[in-house]
Amino acid sequence: MRSARTAAAAFMVAAVAMTAAGCADVQGDDSSLVGVAMPTTTLLRWVDDGEDVQEQLENLGYDVDLRYAENDVATQVQQVGEMIDEGADLLIVGAIDGTALKDQLARAAAADIPVVSYDRLIRDTPDIAYYATFDNLAVGTMQGHSLARAVGLEDAEGNKIEGAGPFTLELFAGSPDDNNATVFYEGAMSVLDPYISAGDLVVTSGEKDFATIATEGWDSAKSGERMAALLTEHYAGGKRPDAVLAPNDGIAISVIEAIRSHGAPAGVVVTGQDAELASVKSIVAGEQTSTIYKNTQLLAEVAVSMGHALLSGREPETNDLTSYDNGVKVVPTMLLAPQLVTQDNLERVLVESGAFTAEEIR
Repeated sequence: MRSARTAAAAFMVAAVAMTAAGCADVQGDDSSLVGVAMPTTTLLRWVDDGEDVQEQLENLGYDVDLRYAENDVATQVQQVGEMIDEGADLLIVGAIDGTALKDQLARAAAADIPVVSYDRLIRDTPDIAYYATFDNLAVGTMQGHSLARAVGLEDAEGNKIEGAGPFTLELFAGSPDDNNATVFYEGAMSVLDPYISAGDLVVTSGEKDFATIATEGWDSAKSGERMAALLTEHYAGGKRPDAVLAPNDGIAISVIEAIRSHGAPAGVVVTGQDAELASVKSIVAGEQTSTIYKNTQLLAEVAVSMGHALLSGREPETNDLTSYDNGVKVVPTMLLAPQLVTQDNLERVLVESGAFTAEEIR
């Protein structure tokens, strides 16, 4: 079931790709410097994002200062400050803490340096020009529907199957300093909460609110430890939950490993996100149930296209002017469409698209 925003995002993908590709015919100013601040190298997707953004900017003729902060907020604040001091003409920022950069971005605004917020919304500042991301609410709803279908509560069209359940469930969320984590949670719970309220899904631990189930820094080691503790306390005798809502693939794999240590993970529904290779292989093996594929190369194209337009005195393409309020302003946004990946469509979505080869996922 696709939201209107997801449908709009899907419609815009081809147009955005054409816009970004068209930029290749217009070279950047040789003297222009673009600062690219990314969160960490511990997740492969951020390595790929940074490299894609850098390559595309350099292909347009820009100098690029790419830095990773290894999930340390103070380091990223310092890095962005240094980019400003060293004369960056544009900043593209994948924030660690979406509220921590407002002082540095005020300095950027005073120096007429535009800022593109990359994938994670930078909050509590008027000093970001545009936002490039995926439809993150749709990511959450996809995860919720995938879980409900896999346990047997919904049919393929998202309709409730009467008389099914109850099924046991445990919930995980992402990092509280990442605005996207809250959006993923809200999207998933919009699907799952009615089943929980009706008793069709039972959160055995009782741990449901975002603050309790959040995973600081998206740290998969912490999520693995929490899953092990939940199993020990609430699932004695080798019992396991029927399903686990995991917001990304790193957490999903740690959950599966904890369940494996407690007993076999087969039969436990586990969601995910990012289509990382380990999780893709886990889906092929029948362990992880689903992931969400987000074409981050296209996201990089969108961000680069936005930045190139700003440096060229043009208005960037957007398709959402109402949804993304960062607490100070509504940020003009380009939304891209995510895709749910399961065993049934994995080859079509990931292999035929060229994201992976058939050999890689075996």
